[in-house]
Amino acid sequence: MSFVISDVQIFDGEAVVTKNGAVLVEDGLIKAIGEDLAARYPHLETISKPGHTLLPGLIDAHCHPYGESSLPEQAFRFGITTIMDLQNEHHQAVRQKQWAKERKDFPDVKSSHHAATIAGGWPEWFERRYNNNPEAKWDNWPNVANIDDAEPFIERAVRDGADYIKLFHEGGAATDIQGLVQPREEVQAAVVAAARRQSLKVIAHALARQDTIEVLRAGVDGMAHSFYDKPINPEIIAAYKTNNAWLNPTLAAVGSLTGEANDLLKSFSTDPRVVSRTTLHDMSLLSRCMHMSCKGAKWEYAIDSVRQLKAAGFDIICGSDAARGAPSVVFGATFHLELHLLVEKAGLLPVEALRAATGVTAKRFGWNDRGRIQPGLKADLLLVEGDPVTDITELLNIREIWRDGVRFEGHPGFAK
Repeated sequence: MSFVISDVQIFDGEAVVTKNGAVLVEDGLIKAIGEDLAARYPHLETISKPGHTLLPGLIDAHCHPYGESSLPEQAFRFGITTIMDLQNEHHQAVRQKQWAKERKDFPDVKSSHHAATIAGGWPEWFERRYNNNPEAKWDNWPNVANIDDAEPFIERAVRDGADYIKLFHEGGAATDIQGLVQPREEVQAAVVAAARRQSLKVIAHALARQDTIEVLRAGVDGMAHSFYDKPINPEIIAAYKTNNAWLNPTLAAVGSLTGEANDLLKSFSTDPRVVSRTTLHDMSLLSRCMHMSCKGAKWEYAIDSVRQLKAAGFDIICGSDAARGAPSVVFGATFHLELHLLVEKAGLLPVEALRAATGVTAKRFGWNDRGRIQPGLKADLLLVEGDPVTDITELLNIREIWRDGVRFEGHPGFAK
């Protein structure tokens, strides 16, 4: 299938390359970018959209689809053409990847499969509380408790087909949860070293400042959250320098954990562009907070960490932490809210937030087939009305979505 999208502003995953250009798609790939492609290929279907912006399909760098097809489907309706699963049962990750192969109305799926967990630790406590994965087999999860457990865990991840490694370093200081079992720093370092030998990136969960410092010292490639129990300090900056780590701050999730995002969540959940793409069940979740924080915790600590780390030159990527059944973190909608927060709270320019949702994530994970609009890359594309490079909220004005050059035909609530 070949066609031309013309008369559009093109954001290529890095910058606006033209205010009035065109893209030629051929056999699922981007073939050419120019300004006269419609005239050069008059025999092809031309989709002319003045006043619109064409972007790479969005990449949600943090979510938990478990075994349900409806969750990635909802993300796809929001223009997310790749989701990154950061902890799942192996058979569920396989199922998600199979759906992605078979369908083009479904995002591509990358997954850690099982994360490096420890018995009695996170996220077992959270999943038991919210029962957000009914198929979870906690007794069969990896128990990476000692240095000698690291190599077998990574070997298992490679056999499973993991695209990267997720580990948890959660002691409960920020969440005010008592009695969580937490791996030692040297165990986490052993996991990172074993992953390096297999050329796998490592993403770490930590919600407290000290836990973040420890796991960065262990050498992880990036953080799945910004901490919120204490303010950023020079030791954090130094720890990020250990491996030039990136940050996926999940500000919406953190604001839900502290309860300070309550009013914003309620307001966002009434936006018709959000309502039209979200199930009624998830709409009720979107407007609620998790309320899970220690005394003295502040949303501002997480927000200021983004400001300071960005100013220090570290990459910011965008992920929602969407998970079944958890308040405030719903597929698709929370990702767009996260972009809004990166701009309105953390001070990123809209173009920087768009990079965090596309090109930067693809670059940091070494995915050279997506995240940009360039010849030879996958035709995962998003067309929105307006100019999200100037106003990030216009990214919700979704008009067309393509995955591998196949046009999404929409659904009953899809705004045209």
